[in-house]
Amino acid sequence: MKRFILLTFIFLIILSGCNLNTQKNSLNHKNVKQTIKIGYLPITHSANLMMTKEIQQSEKNSNYNLKLVRFNNWPDLMDALNSGKIDGASTLIELAMKSKQKGSDIKAVALGHHEGNVVIGEKGGGLSDFHEHKTYHFAIPHRYSTHYLLLDEMRKQMKLSSDTFSYHEMPPAEMPAALNEGSISGYSVAEPFGALGEKLGSGHTLLHGNDIIPDAYCCVLVLRSDLINQHQTVIQDFISDYKKAGFQMEDKDKSIEIMDKNFKQDKQVLSQSAEWTSYGNLAINEKGYNKIKQLVDEKKLFKAPTYKDFVDPKLYKEG
Repeated sequence: MKRFILLTFIFLIILSGCNLNTQKNSLNHKNVKQTIKIGYLPITHSANLMMTKEIQQSEKNSNYNLKLVRFNNWPDLMDALNSGKIDGASTLIELAMKSKQKGSDIKAVALGHHEGNVVIGEKGGGLSDFHEHKTYHFAIPHRYSTHYLLLDEMRKQMKLSSDTFSYHEMPPAEMPAALNEGSISGYSVAEPFGALGEKLGSGHTLLHGNDIIPDAYCCVLVLRSDLINQHQTVIQDFISDYKKAGFQMEDKDKSIEIMDKNFKQDKQVLSQSAEWTSYGNLAINEKGYNKIKQLVDEKKLFKAPTYKDFVDPKLYKEG
């Protein structure tokens, strides 16, 4: 009988220890923060993500970690997004639209910025130097980009035929040198490479994007739908911080400071980029989206998804 009591007592002690460990593991599990992996390219149009990360890290009660994953080109970034290796991305709106059209389960939730796109031409040249019956070679980061749309709209507004401009995809960092060498007539690209072209003396600004298509959407923040559906509270908090970041980036000094921390360009170049780029309210409105959709459809790039199918405006609105 004594042996039975002793064994029962030992069993109760072991069972109590197991319960304590289970409770401890449960508490530890609750304290584990969701990590959100967002891809980006090293362009100043993604700077709002860097400000978001600063805001997240400064908040003691933040319920998520933000991991920014750098890519060197758009195809690699989009492959990682479409395959689920990252949870979201700051990417060209047209590339994201194309992925959605091909079946990728993603949603656009906010803009990356406003403006900040320029058309750079040869130094000493101007719009009056472009003539019919001659081919001008322009570099763009990707055929599916607002930069291509801006250049082709500029051509139309100058009443030049479609074969007057030819377009060549080129890594942005190579564009200023290519213009300096005379292998291209100009380029349109995300900052800071327009400002860099001016600083290096290889080119000058022909037009700002706003002169061609007012507030043409360029980069957007997209997220995978499974992340939005499975972690609604976490994602809402992330977008709330992203929204705060957009308004903080309106302070040019703060904008330059965050870019200087994260990009290797000369501060003078970054200052010029900050002057050309704005943030503030980064909601994707239907009118602005349809402006890009119409151009994509008109130029027969692909069948663009509708605003309703592609954009989730609730997260930013409620942030």
